[in-house]
Amino acid sequence: MASNSGSSTPFSSALGHWYLMAAVVFLFAILAWVVYDAIMSTATELLQRLLIVSPLLLVILVHWLAASPNKLSIPMPGAEPDAIHRAGGSPWGIAFVLVLLFFLISYQPSLHGLIF
Repeated sequence: MASNSGSSTPFSSALGHWYLMAAVVFLFAILAWVVYDAIMSTATELLQRLLIVSPLLLVILVHWLAASPNKLSIPMPGAEPDAIHRAGGSPWGIAFVLVLLFFLISYQPSLHGLIF
């Protein structure tokens, strides 16, 4: 004879499985959010560093392209071969503008509070 030790019906057993599945899905969702948050914070830090270094990289790239015109030639209508050398400014002026931009970006909330 089969002994029925509890009042377990097929409906309550299926309901228990649904609760277990819901708990597992909830735990996986929390784990995915924690991993996503860690990845996004790391990516944000790396992008901030890249944005700080990008003006320097652009200046180095422009200097490299200006120093070796035979490596990359972009035809522009009406442009003379040595026009870039006559139109430039001082490297100290470019450095000053970059430092000024870095200062303005770094202290933007403070300056925004003073101005407005």
